[in-house]
Amino acid sequence: MKPAAVGRLTLALAAATALAVASTASAGLGSGLGSALGSGLLGAALPSCGAVSYPFAQFGDRGAYCSPANNGFESGAAGWTLSGRASVVADNEPWHVSGPGRNALDLPPGASAISSPVPISLLDPHLRLFARSSAADGALRVQVLFQGLTGNLTGILNVSDLSPSDYTSWEPSSDVASLLALPLGTTSAQVLVTSLASAGDWRIDDVFVDPWLNRLG
Repeated sequence: MKPAAVGRLTLALAAATALAVASTASAGLGSGLGSALGSGLLGAALPSCGAVSYPFAQFGDRGAYCSPANNGFESGAAGWTLSGRASVVADNEPWHVSGPGRNALDLPPGASAISSPVPISLLDPHLRLFARSSAADGALRVQVLFQGLTGNLTGILNVSDLSPSDYTSWEPSSDVASLLALPLGTTSAQVLVTSLASAGDWRIDDVFVDPWLNRLG
């Protein structure tokens, strides 16, 4: 078996074990205490990214999401590393899913931005954001950089290229899901967005990460 397959199998077994232990605890102790204990055991095995909200419920996605620091750019570029003339501008997605806001991130051709790290679960996370093309002639690339305890890069597993024709006005992105289970030793993730356009701009707002654990219910 290839090393990558071994790693994915190990993660799958770990997740299955955590689920089995939680399920057994819940069944053995009744609906109240058992459920709480089961959730606690599962949470310990698959640590959460923190406080969650349901920003895409109105679009039919009832997943629980957490966010990188300053996910809506209301504190300017704080928590983000910008390059290639990327800047925070006066704009906002119209649904205000993170509350009242006045800012968004503008990405001219070739510009990129990296979020601050977000703690993540053992299982593969999902990513969604709001985007708008301002006459961009190329895609917006969305990636997730997975990191280990010391900040070392463990993988770049989420990749999605958003087409400008689908984002002529503000739209929630499709679900960007991990292609594989997280690499062993992964403890956090950063969102990386890059404009692949040669003309026109992309704008993004309200970036969220959904640890798959939150979909286990």
